[in-house]
Amino acid sequence: MLLAKIDELDKKIITMLQDDPSITHSQIAKELSRSQPAIGARIKKLTEHGILATQIGVDFKKLQELTLVKVELTAIQPKEILDMADYCPYVINALKISGETNICMFMACSSLKRLDQIIDKHFRSSHEITGVRMDIVTGFARQFILPIDFSIEHFDSADDPCTNCSHCAANTIKLKT
Repeated sequence: MLLAKIDELDKKIITMLQDDPSITHSQIAKELSRSQPAIGARIKKLTEHGILATQIGVDFKKLQELTLVKVELTAIQPKEILDMADYCPYVINALKISGETNICMFMACSSLKRLDQIIDKHFRSSHEITGVRMDIVTGFARQFILPIDFSIEHFDSADDPCTNCSHCAANTIKLKT
């Protein structure tokens, strides 16, 4: 994979956009003493290389109806867990990390019980996972914006929330239990 490089001007542009996503190219150009077309070209290049991206989501600092948890796992096959993040609507993101555990996931739902049941079903009961830790996120220093799939809150049975989830039904994780 070819990694793109950014220079000091790119860093300033990114910082300005992070601080104020509604700032115009003209405003950035004026602040950085550059032309508007030059700034537009830089932003286009950063976007095309995937360095500059926009994500719409929920600010967990302001929304209290959802429970956000951080789950740390020690998995024998971490790639399978990372693949699960692509189809499980409860997993907002999964990260491969170094240290005592090798996977860190963020999961969200309106029901802590439902999240705990999902973690029991997919992780605590698996012989492929040797350690599970779930922590409830209780506060934020800054905005914490993550995408949420609100369509997952429709279940017939609270006992097994994954049963009626089309993502899990079609893509059940292939871990030995």
